[in-house]
Amino acid sequence: MNVIIIGAGVIGTTLAKKLSSDGHHVVIIAQEAAAAKQIQESMDVQVMLGDAADAPLLHSAGLAEADLVLAVTDSDENNLIITLIAQAHNPKAKIIARVRKKQFLDNPVLSKGLTLGAALVFSPEHAAVEMVLDLLHVDHAFEVVPFKHGMVRIAGFTLGPESPLLGRPLQESQLARYGALIVAVENQDGAVVIPNGGTVLQASDRVLLTSDHQSGFAPVLPLLGRTPVQHRKIVIAGGGWKGEQVARAIEKRGIPVVILEKSLSRCQELAEMLDNTDVIHCDATDPETIRNLARRASTLIGMTGQQEVNLLLCLLARQGGASRTIALMDNEAYLTLAPTLGIDAVVSPKLAAVGKIMRFLSPGKVIDAATAFNGHVDAVFVEIPANSRVVGSPLKSIGLPKQLLIAAVVRNGKLIIPKGDFTFGAGDQTLIITAAGHFHKVDLFTGAV
Repeated sequence: MNVIIIGAGVIGTTLAKKLSSDGHHVVIIAQEAAAAKQIQESMDVQVMLGDAADAPLLHSAGLAEADLVLAVTDSDENNLIITLIAQAHNPKAKIIARVRKKQFLDNPVLSKGLTLGAALVFSPEHAAVEMVLDLLHVDHAFEVVPFKHGMVRIAGFTLGPESPLLGRPLQESQLARYGALIVAVENQDGAVVIPNGGTVLQASDRVLLTSDHQSGFAPVLPLLGRTPVQHRKIVIAGGGWKGEQVARAIEKRGIPVVILEKSLSRCQELAEMLDNTDVIHCDATDPETIRNLARRASTLIGMTGQQEVNLLLCLLARQGGASRTIALMDNEAYLTLAPTLGIDAVVSPKLAAVGKIMRFLSPGKVIDAATAFNGHVDAVFVEIPANSRVVGSPLKSIGLPKQLLIAAVVRNGKLIIPKGDFTFGAGDQTLIITAAGHFHKVDLFTGAV
């Protein structure tokens, strides 16, 4: 696939790295020479320097032959202009534009995701809010990725020191009794593997798993060495657009919410808009304030506009006794550091954006797709066509490639965690987990005999 990425910021470079590693031909257009040089030295992509909305430059980048155009500059207006140019000169291309401004985020047409013809207009901010809300539905999870409107989910957990899963092969665990399956494991060194029955878990390993239990992941928590969280109160540090949206959703669940905001005028706006949220005008970085609130809160969410502040707030909340902390941040170093500091979950708008775009790129019988484990794992939700080579074959006889695992199957509206004797049928909707870079192996299920 030929891809043009306009914008060399965090999201543009993350997408370039991901798409290039998956074997696509990528051209990235940067507006600053320093950014262009850094990308050229660190990635196997073609880099061009120039004005993002310059139509001749887009043509030089291969617009007429492009299969995908990603407009992810820091300017919403430029991104929308690029979308219109691309549609006019290559109507067959898939086009995705990023928007950030509140007037676009609140627009009822744009917020639905599809507009400007066949182009997708997306917001990392919207995606980040969705990720926070998904996390709040699953106790102790550091990551939750839903498929099929939440019917199928994968969730990530750090194993507690008392977990009975430690030190024994997965084939000897009791997970199957609870309809659960571990689909990926990350060890203390950051290495990610797709496990098999002989995989042995160690203390502090992080695992991704699926479950077909009606109660979700709650019944599995004791096996993970975790206990349910009592949701006494949720504190949101940061009253911006994202904090407001999270508070609105939490209100509907009947859980007490507190927003901490340093702008008095914004506090007044929030107090008028939110019915059952306490809005406190304060400096959220004051240690005493956070510690006092943490004593009464089950969860603190750091959602200010500064990553470092979010990190600090979660550390202070943990010291104050909060049961759970969630921080909003994009810096790769922080994403790696946060779990070692005791921060339970990190929400990355850039990774949320990558996941959103992967969903839009899903080809053919691929219904949905997303990334997990900071982009080290791909989760692909496919429909098995009637002419697939796996139809009529038991799972154990297919000969799955390494780094690929079947996590779940939806058949006739019923969720199944398949075992070795499970036989695939046409129309089965199947969640496949692969290590990053092995996305192409999904063709085993979607390709014809």
